[in-house]
This record gives sequence, structure tokens and C-alpha cells, in this order.
Amino acid sequence: MRLVELFGDQDPREQDAVLRPGGGRKVVLATNVAETSLTIPGVTAVVDSGLARRMSHDPGLGLDRLELAPIARAAADQRAGRAGREAPGLCLRLWTAADERGRAAEEVPEIRRLDLARVVLEVCAFGEPDPARFAWFEVPPAASLARARACCSRSARWSPRAATRCA
Repeated sequence: MRLVELFGDQDPREQDAVLRPGGGRKVVLATNVAETSLTIPGVTAVVDSGLARRMSHDPGLGLDRLELAPIARAAADQRAGRAGREAPGLCLRLWTAADERGRAAEEVPEIRRLDLARVVLEVCAFGEPDPARFAWFEVPPAASLARARACCSRSARWSPRAATRCA
């Protein structure tokens, strides 16, 4: 049995080796790759901690930060599905039924979790002077856009000489 890792910043050759079928039994230690549509040949069991590292905004610090938090039920279901892609599988969840009932149904999208100052600057740089009129896939909360605009206005990176200025 081999113990292998799989994560996003991993060297592509190492990722390919993990995904290559054969070579006997292997235990794959993975990040949220288990929530993607990726199929790892031979996986018949998933042990799920129910946790994920994700970015969230800390209004007290005024910064986004990485935190360890419980995943939503939809993410847990997606992870469990990795075990039965090619054959019947097993998912062992490391949390209680009460914890399951207390989990959110879906993850909160980043557009509603994170500071939007950087994104607003990029939208303006792309030529949209009013970020509220931008064709967002999911429209961010108006209060988040207002905070981002205020932050951009106070920022040293922001000046009237900018190529495009947000309204």
C-alpha cells in the first residue's frame, strides 16, 4: 500500500503519478480535490474530516484570511461521491449526525464572503467605471461594493491619474 498526496500546487508529474491507475492499493491524502469532478482510479473509500480551508473576510482586521471551517452538506455529498465513481464505495464521515444537521446546505460564494476592493479595482481597470453596472455572474451585496469603493478611494494606489476611475 502506498501513501500519496494530491493538492493544487503539486508538481504536475507528481499529480499524474497519483492519477495513474495500477501500482497496487494507495491511500490518497487530498485537499478539496475530492469536491471536483476528478476521478482517481481505484478509489473505493473516502474518509472525510468535514473541514476545509477557505478564505473569509475579517471585518475587525479589514483583511481576508484563511480559516479552517466546516464544509456544507452539498460539499460533503460531493466528496462522498468520489468513493463510488468506478465501483461501490464507502464514505466515513468524521462528524456526528447532529453536526450534519447543523451544517449549511450550500457553501456561501466568495463574492459574498470576501473583501471586494481588489475585484473593484480590476473591474475599473477593465473599463467599467461603475462596478454596480458590471455583468457579475452573481451580483455582490451593495454594501460590499460600497465598502470596496470606499477602500479604493482611500488607497494610495488610487489616483485621479488612473486610466479609469470608478464612479
